[in-house]
Amino acid sequence: MKRKFLTIFSLALAGVALASSFASSQTITLRLNHQTPATPVGAQIDQWFADEVAKRTNGRVVIKIFWAEALGKAKEMLPLMRQGAIDMAGLSPAYYPADLPFFTAPNSLPMAMDGTTQAQVIMHTLLEKVPAFAEEAKRNNVRPIFFHVLNPYYLLCKHPVRTLDDLKGKKMRTWGEDMPRLAQAAGAVPVTLFLPELYENLQRGVIDCAPFSVDFVVSYKLHEVAKYLTQVVTWQGPTHALWINLDKWNSLPPDAQRIMLDVAEEAKKKDLEKLAEAEKTARTAMAAAGVEFINFPESERQKWVAASPDFFTDWVAKMEKLGKGEAARQTVALWKELRAKYR
Repeated sequence: MKRKFLTIFSLALAGVALASSFASSQTITLRLNHQTPATPVGAQIDQWFADEVAKRTNGRVVIKIFWAEALGKAKEMLPLMRQGAIDMAGLSPAYYPADLPFFTAPNSLPMAMDGTTQAQVIMHTLLEKVPAFAEEAKRNNVRPIFFHVLNPYYLLCKHPVRTLDDLKGKKMRTWGEDMPRLAQAAGAVPVTLFLPELYENLQRGVIDCAPFSVDFVVSYKLHEVAKYLTQVVTWQGPTHALWINLDKWNSLPPDAQRIMLDVAEEAKKKDLEKLAEAEKTARTAMAAAGVEFINFPESERQKWVAASPDFFTDWVAKMEKLGKGEAARQTVALWKELRAKYR
């Protein structure tokens, strides 16, 4: 009887081991809906990320990317991911200020960061040091893997803008809740548009100006329809993150999670290198296409800053009404400290 029991027990253990081995060899396919085409720097890094994850997991985790909102528009991605209709997303949080107010702030507050390295440090330090970010992500059943940053957003216009007065009455592309107020502070008219809409609306004169990085200008071919770049930084900071549905993340084997996080750290470094290369290449292409680069005087920039709202104070006040004032003040204090340190 004892021998029979041991035999059955041994067979059971062998079955568990076999099942475990079988499960570990199965391919896990993650469907990632992306807000941009495959051409911008961040998108290229995301493809590299997907390729590296597949390689380092020996094909056990495959990330299939659907570019240019193929599985749903940007404004639909968070609920789709939250519900598990898509596994992952390449998505900017500023599309969801009500759902992601903490993540939205670094992605939208104008004139609040000064460089790509600084922006990357600020964003990922906030994620690490301010618990409200993790709580907000969990509440939405998502997890950010890593954030991209962007080159500075200058003003690409159909007409030359050399002073603040030149913006009066001009129709300026904006997004979120704060960029419209920056436009209004200059006397411009804010027009909310999504990325795929920019070319046609610049071409038709629906907008006169669009804040954009030079590499994005070339990626979206906007220099074909607007020939003046005013070099005043309207916004700089983190852009889209690679996000994953939290339930899906928790279902991944621990070694796959570790690999994804390791690759993410390498992707952040590549992001900074590729951004610098992309800006240089884009400037050359724009100059060849006849774009005029206009230096905006510092005195004019200071006028714009003085005319603008105090975006930090206003954001804290808004978060105070949501019962999150203490976390918001912690966020701003750390943000300003890092901005001064990495200026």
